[in-house]
Amino acid sequence: MVKKIAYRAGDGKPRTLEYTLVRSARKTIGIIVDPNGKVTVRVPQFMPTRQAEELLNEKLDWVLKHKEQFEEAAKRTPTKRFTDGEKQLFLGEEHTLRVSVDPDAKNEIIKNGNCIHISCENETLAKPLLQQWLHDQAKEKFPAIIAPLLEQFSERYHLSPAKVTIKWMKSRWGSCSAKRSISLNSRLIMASPRCIEHVFAHELCHLIHMNHSKSYYDTLSEFMPDWKERKREFERIYARRMIT
Repeated sequence: MVKKIAYRAGDGKPRTLEYTLVRSARKTIGIIVDPNGKVTVRVPQFMPTRQAEELLNEKLDWVLKHKEQFEEAAKRTPTKRFTDGEKQLFLGEEHTLRVSVDPDAKNEIIKNGNCIHISCENETLAKPLLQQWLHDQAKEKFPAIIAPLLEQFSERYHLSPAKVTIKWMKSRWGSCSAKRSISLNSRLIMASPRCIEHVFAHELCHLIHMNHSKSYYDTLSEFMPDWKERKREFERIYARRMIT
């Protein structure tokens, strides 16, 4: 459900903030600002809308700050066209796309050094081919990246996720359900391994605290002392450029 709330900007002018209200069988409240600027408020099934709006108003400065950061990053990021010579992030490093179009092409991708070769029947297939390849690479490489964290977390807190799923998601980088199921966004394959680790650690700590309370962040800081540095790196370098 798309809704709006009114507020006054720093210049005193009235503004409105559009957000999506999502109700589900959850016990906590979550506010998410996606890199594309979309704001989502997730609340328990029977929470009054008015209470959700009160919470959003309390966190409004935080929401607007993150929207502004993503908007500024968008201005500095060129529109991706999936054409020959374009740059593509892969595990935190820039690679060059080499796109060749041929009616008899096999529609395949081959990585050679810092080049990603896309062979396709026509240029409109370059994007879906690249997305599928990135998803496949995430499924192949994430297990080795997150395995040490899984072991460390289990040894320290005697908890493990019921399962870890890797899927291509439009907005969230990761999630942890009440059933202890963790999902990671395939798009994270574009970030550096240390940033992938940060997102996974963030979700692991939700196995203990299904919220973003002080206790949650105390646990995250205990488990990954440099998480703030990793988060800044992720948001500054990768987050906006990973939208494809």
